[in-house]
Amino acid sequence: MNIKNETKGLITFMLILLLVVTTFSYVLFGTTGIRLVAGIVFMSLPIYILLNSFEVTEGEKFVFSILLGLTIFPSLVYILGLVISFRIAIAVTFIVFIIIAIISSKYKSKKHA
Repeated sequence: MNIKNETKGLITFMLILLLVVTTFSYVLFGTTGIRLVAGIVFMSLPIYILLNSFEVTEGEKFVFSILLGLTIFPSLVYILGLVISFRIAIAVTFIVFIIIAIISSKYKSKKHA
């Protein structure tokens, strides 16, 4: 897998930023802070994978995935949580987003092939 030096630098910066935010959250809130950061990462992950299907830079994917993950994901969980348990709604929404991302990436690979 060929990764550009610019992309490697951005990924390194994002990992360092995540480590700093996690440490800060742990110092401020304890274990709850780490769970908060992990939740934000897991909410943003399917959106990040989905954005791989589009022609955007790594920085744009990072920012858009966090913003969309913090807005769309909880909204869908809340709406689904009115019908079923919220814990199940979280899992279902996460799985649906992952499936959409996989289907989108396969569609993109077929389109370029």
